[in-house]
Amino acid sequence: MKKTKAEQEEKADGLPKILVVDDDEQIRKQITWALADDFQVFAAGDRPAALELFRKEQTGIVLLDLGLPPRPRDADEGLSALEEMMGIDPLAKVIIVSGNSERASALAAIEKGAHDIFPKPVELDELKVVLHRVRRRLELERESIEERLLADRISFDDIIGSSEPMQQVFTTVTKVADTDVPVLITGESGTGKELIANAIHNRSHRSNGPFIPINCSAIPETLLESELFGHEKGAFTGASAQRRGKLEYANGGTLFLDEIGELAPEPQVKLLRFLQEKVVERVGGRQPIPIDGRVIAATNQDLEELVKSGRFREDLYFRLAVVRIELPPLRDRGEDVIQLAEHLALAFAKELKKPARTFNRTALDALRRHPWPGNVRELQNRVKRALVLSDGPAISPAELELETPEEAPSAPATLKEIRETVEKEKISEALKENNGNVSKTAKILGISRPTLYDLMSRYGL
Repeated sequence: MKKTKAEQEEKADGLPKILVVDDDEQIRKQITWALADDFQVFAAGDRPAALELFRKEQTGIVLLDLGLPPRPRDADEGLSALEEMMGIDPLAKVIIVSGNSERASALAAIEKGAHDIFPKPVELDELKVVLHRVRRRLELERESIEERLLADRISFDDIIGSSEPMQQVFTTVTKVADTDVPVLITGESGTGKELIANAIHNRSHRSNGPFIPINCSAIPETLLESELFGHEKGAFTGASAQRRGKLEYANGGTLFLDEIGELAPEPQVKLLRFLQEKVVERVGGRQPIPIDGRVIAATNQDLEELVKSGRFREDLYFRLAVVRIELPPLRDRGEDVIQLAEHLALAFAKELKKPARTFNRTALDALRRHPWPGNVRELQNRVKRALVLSDGPAISPAELELETPEEAPSAPATLKEIRETVEKEKISEALKENNGNVSKTAKILGISRPTLYDLMSRYGL
């Protein structure tokens, strides 16, 4: 029984939207007809009409021919449409529908943020497989971002990391948080030691109390003791009034001592007494003041070496390091660097009131390869600078001031890297031999067409 127009429109409303942009009306009709059962299809023959539909219908998937009027023989109109679409919605999946003669332009489009390339002439069955996979990926990405915005965090108390080393850190934080034992957090500069200290505090029974941070290396040695323990009026020149120290301010909460290795000998003695007896004496005072506060310390130095050299008290070290949490450097955290970069790009775009930006493929590779000597702090600086300076929809390695993979120094190849290199070369050679015909290439390689498309997408072919 033939469906009424109202029934057809009702069905279409529940389908994902796709925009087909091609100057050939016959191709637009052919693709629209082929996809009508699975997608709500919108079609346009030039850039202005395409952009109007893209904004109005919020189509997350676009099939884009680069040769558009008024200059269908070159790619300028298509590339301009791509850039404007990615500026409107950086998560949109724009697939370039390209003939062999447009290959160079299509590859340039990938650098500008296009998701993939689909060859002409269009094989409709293959196109459907690719589009369903793209649709699912788009849904997952949008769901992921909605969850991030809803909770305003990705993983664990605003700390992003799904790698095994970070999961171990999160497990330790959970176990130690609701105790009162001192914790020593170690790790390279910029790894997020204060974030971990905050997480411990926020998950403890002291979470309603203050979290008082102090950087022991940022305060002159002559003032550090007064900062920590306070002073009485007239205790030293310039002490015109009584002043409470950071430990008193942390009563009922947590004192975070960053760069504890810089603590001078005299404050070390008084801090040890506090840890043992839970009392402090202000500089120039004689009255013990009871304090109910927890101490979390952090350092990027090797405290055991400082103990051996006599620069740090051994008894204080053992008092502080009842539980020790070592934060891994960013270079040892695998795909965390990509999660962090994407999260920072969203957060900084909101802060700077700029359009959201994605990272192109070479930028993602550069992020993975960089050794990150400054860790997360370095990543924050590079992403923020790139957002300030970037005009395009996709951030490039140059805007991050990172080497491209081709420029990066070579490293010894692992077995996996060797296998992937050979696989990429074989697929590339087979595609060339068959003039880009996916069906023939898949048959020769002994794999299915969807599998070949996955491999081509992975290797940027």
